[in-house]
Amino acid sequence: MAIDKVVVRAPASIANVGPGFDVFGLALREPFDLITVERKPSPGIKLRKVEGLGSKQVILDPRRNTAAVAAAKVLEMAEASFGATVSIRKGVRPCSGMGSSGASAAGGAFAANLLLDSPLPLDRLVLCAAMGEEASSGSLHADNVAPSLLGGFTIIRSYDPLDVIKVTPPPRLGVVATLPDIMVPTKEARGALPRSVLLKEMVHQIGHASALAVGMASDDLGLVGRSVRDVVIEPAREKLVPHLKEVEAAACQAGALASFLGGSGPCVAAFFDKGSMDGEDIASAMKAVFAGNGVASTSWVTTWGEGCRKVSE
Repeated sequence: MAIDKVVVRAPASIANVGPGFDVFGLALREPFDLITVERKPSPGIKLRKVEGLGSKQVILDPRRNTAAVAAAKVLEMAEASFGATVSIRKGVRPCSGMGSSGASAAGGAFAANLLLDSPLPLDRLVLCAAMGEEASSGSLHADNVAPSLLGGFTIIRSYDPLDVIKVTPPPRLGVVATLPDIMVPTKEARGALPRSVLLKEMVHQIGHASALAVGMASDDLGLVGRSVRDVVIEPAREKLVPHLKEVEAAACQAGALASFLGGSGPCVAAFFDKGSMDGEDIASAMKAVFAGNGVASTSWVTTWGEGCRKVSE
């Protein structure tokens, strides 16, 4: 029997994860968006409403809204004879570096797929969701939508053709995500990127990215912690996030395995071992640096999470 309406929980994610620019992504257990997609008889996508955290910053044009575009791409790829309406409840703030547009795009694609009698495979959903991201940010990248859809730690092996590898991270990997009350639009963050990279920097990135992937796959938290450092992208974006290095240093002094810029920022992330601490001291230390400089912030003490899941019909 065909489903007429579905609600999907689409998690936040941390892209890049240090040296893996546009390649690595990690799904978080929280926060998350709730995406509702409902079948309508006539073709096309209608955006019914957007509410929740930062909803006023969300694009309402269905031709540029990430969830609506992703849902439309799914129905188009499946040659569906019907359309859909999309509603969004934001739990992931836009311009956060926590995959806000990616969560909505992933949720839109995943939910639309559930309306189909013959659903598309997950690799097609990643592509449709990435197209949703492109409509909003101007560039096709899958390092947020892939973990949001698939869960865990994801690696984009190739963009042409799109090929995504999912890795189950270490069970004890804890994550602190601290979000200051600062806005960093993805387009602005991409505009800060260097046009060329020194050979020694490229060697550093390849070595650290390779080791990080091995650490994630082999349950080696120590290797994960010492492989996060990025010498190319984060230094270029540091000026967009005031007090970034101070916050990272405070996290490590409080017991974090590593701390780094989450995606394009301003989120600052930290990894910790859940087997030896609960992460609250790390969150407090990170927030204290921002507070001491007159910047309010919010922290989530969490872990890696599963991908999009149906909540109800």
